[in-house]
Amino acid sequence: MIDRIAIPGLEAWWGGPSTFSILLMIAFITGSILLPREYKRKGLIPEAADMIVFLGVLGTLVGAKIFFIFEIWDQIFVYNRAYDSTYLYPLTHWNGFPGQPGLWSSLFSGGGLVFYGGFIVGALFIYLYFKKNNLNPGEYFDGGAPTLAIGYAIGRLGCFVSGDGCYGYHTDMNIPLLVFTFGEHSAHPSGVPVWNTPVMEAIISFGFFIYFQYYARFQNFKTYSLTCQYLMFHGAARLFIEFFRVNKAVIPFVTPPKMVNIPDYTQNPEFLSGYYWHGFSQSQWMSIGLIAIGLIFFIKLKLWEKVPNRLEEA
Repeated sequence: MIDRIAIPGLEAWWGGPSTFSILLMIAFITGSILLPREYKRKGLIPEAADMIVFLGVLGTLVGAKIFFIFEIWDQIFVYNRAYDSTYLYPLTHWNGFPGQPGLWSSLFSGGGLVFYGGFIVGALFIYLYFKKNNLNPGEYFDGGAPTLAIGYAIGRLGCFVSGDGCYGYHTDMNIPLLVFTFGEHSAHPSGVPVWNTPVMEAIISFGFFIYFQYYARFQNFKTYSLTCQYLMFHGAARLFIEFFRVNKAVIPFVTPPKMVNIPDYTQNPEFLSGYYWHGFSQSQWMSIGLIAIGLIFFIKLKLWEKVPNRLEEA
């Protein structure tokens, strides 16, 4: 029987906005301000920015949640001899197996978002909008590169201030901003310094924004050049940062240490006690894919070249 009445995952939505949701809202508001201005400067349709931002929000939320479920699939559907079915039980019970994340509770919870899922689905929604309305996808995607960079930077700051779990490995270094100490009730015990990967990504993405906003968009690169540049830059940055983050490998190259559940958080779980990268994570594989796509088209179409007037470009 499907669980009824009580929906724990939705209760958080009624308790007021989280710091992450506030920063996410600021990111999209920033995009809604910058994007139409850039489209107007490029001689495009500024009003299209409203629908693009809306589809970006919708695609981000839908895609990020779906990809999060893919990421924890093996934790939702686990063999449990005490229950009738490994696959049917999580489908018919809101919270899934006891002690494991539930399919529906995870899907409709306030947390658990995978950026690349939102990026891909959002881009797909926006591309279909371009095709339906006979808009040039390359021109409009290029115009959105600065907005995407600043939006991601703000969103990553939201991850940090909300206590998101995208933390890094235990480190003995003491670098202001780049290293911070988790609180008492976290995956790490109080007093353990870890890499501050959300702030690292935010700083890098702010750098990308400065490049696109104050230099690249004025250089009259060929169509799709800024889009491919963003794919390569962001893909390389995320690929690098993932080496500092605690994430499981899609296909492990070596056997990782076991995860030990310690309810009171009085000591490090074994797999968090040191650096243990053991294979490319889901985000790293997708980063490699974005880099490859951007690089192939950048070279094939010679997108480093500039044109005197974008309107004359074939």
